[in-house]
Amino acid sequence: MTKMLNNEKMAINGGKTQPKKAHIHAQDNKSEAPKGLDNPLNNRTLIIDGDILIYKVACQVEQAIEWDEDLWTLHADFKQARDKLADTITYYELTLLAKRIVIALGSKDSFRKKLNPLYKSNRKKTRKPVVYQPLREWVLENYKCYVKPKLEGDDIVGILATGNIIEGDKTVLTNDKDMKTIPGTHWFLGDDDYTIIDEDTANYNHMLQSLTGDVADGYKGCPNIGKVTAEKILTPHKNNYKKMWEAVVDTYKSKGLNSKVALREARMARILRASDYNFKTKRTILWQPPA
Repeated sequence: MTKMLNNEKMAINGGKTQPKKAHIHAQDNKSEAPKGLDNPLNNRTLIIDGDILIYKVACQVEQAIEWDEDLWTLHADFKQARDKLADTITYYELTLLAKRIVIALGSKDSFRKKLNPLYKSNRKKTRKPVVYQPLREWVLENYKCYVKPKLEGDDIVGILATGNIIEGDKTVLTNDKDMKTIPGTHWFLGDDDYTIIDEDTANYNHMLQSLTGDVADGYKGCPNIGKVTAEKILTPHKNNYKKMWEAVVDTYKSKGLNSKVALREARMARILRASDYNFKTKRTILWQPPA
């Protein structure tokens, strides 16, 4: 069942949840919930960055086979992928004591492409795993999912994590370090631990990304400014969003670039929060520098 982000007060119950036929061996997990997430009174929802998780599982089940000296094929067992994904989701649902699961999925288009036509253009020729698309369709049919045109999965995660569409405690499950620009509780895949990010830290990470850019996503940030240099520039103003932004603009100007370029890169780096989306017009509100 697909839930659209049409109303900030949308009810979150009533959608499909865990598939009944999935093989859930993860229920044998006896580990305790991480300290800080172990309050049984928490009305916790696990918000999953679905695009990343589906991609990871779809890659894991691919197998290359050599039929003879000159013939190789690549195949994937969809049932294996489906069960592996269901097991993974259930593992985190149990480990993090979540009462509900929601999955954020992105659309093919992104509002960022209007800001920068080269955004993710380097990925056009990148092949997706064999079962990626059918696995994504299966998720849409069997879990409660949130999608919205022109929004990427991490933007939807950010909106859900910072807004009141979902009530109660919320934990984000992702592998995307860009999500550190979103305040809240995050569980990063592979880290086996959770991170609580307050608003000041999220703002700092946003400004950091505005300077360093993201070459993998096709926006470069400020020329010749790496993470170490960006940290030196921002750290003196870490808890002051306005001062950090002024430092970002000054850095761009020192490279012969104006504030408009800095603003474009900051908007590219901004993972949407609930305040960045107009639920009435269903449009993105582009980030504005703090006054």
